[in-house]
Amino acid sequence: MLIEALQTLKFILKKQRLDFIKGWVTPEAAIRGELKSDVDLGALLKDDANATIDKILKEFCTYD
Repeated sequence: MLIEALQTLKFILKKQRLDFIKGWVTPEAAIRGELKSDVDLGALLKDDANATIDKILKEFCTYD
């Protein structure tokens, strides 16, 4: 009975197309490196680098 259930499961999984990146937040094009960023990260730190880094870290802490 167990072997029959495993064979049925194997057959079902082989018939459907598995999509491991469906529902990801990051677009597939970004994963492949096709998207170009229009944000200059160096410009974020131009004026007051310490204040900017503090703000970023604070946002990460409140995200959890």
